[in-house]
Amino acid sequence: MSEANMNRKYIYILALCLFSQTAYSLSTDKNKPLSIEADSVEMDEKRGFTVYRGNVIVDQGTMHVTGNTLVIERVGGKVKKVTIVGKPATYRQRPDGKKTDVNASARKLQVEPEKDLVTLERNAKIVQEGNVFTGNLIEYDNKQDIVKAKGSVGATDTGPKQGGRVRMTIQPNK
Repeated sequence: MSEANMNRKYIYILALCLFSQTAYSLSTDKNKPLSIEADSVEMDEKRGFTVYRGNVIVDQGTMHVTGNTLVIERVGGKVKKVTIVGKPATYRQRPDGKKTDVNASARKLQVEPEKDLVTLERNAKIVQEGNVFTGNLIEYDNKQDIVKAKGSVGATDTGPKQGGRVRMTIQPNK
């Protein structure tokens, strides 16, 4: 395999590993083999895009991601954005020190590594240890440890558009 192909392969693997490094995960997951399956893949080096299409499955350690389309965007050799779209796209991973997985689903899951930002759009849902967080948009800024959620498309910081709400169900401490 040529050096260019090895570098390309490394970039793709790095991008997908960001799912496990940006979100809470077992610290050992990043050292596990990465497996990507799809019906097809298209790599456009000039534009910096790689697109996996059709029944996309990504596994690494306890991380399991599924969707219809996975897009990796690069600028200057760095991963700018990783997006997975599905009906829904799903994410599952076991955090360090936890006995149960974090499960997330949305029509669109997006990771922006430079911003350390994870976004779930359209019918977003996160479940862990019986706690449930739903909304149309959920953003997690890992750098600043800030979560923002909106109940419906068109919602603003002053409130959601009519018809959509953010909902949380928090289990009592045992």
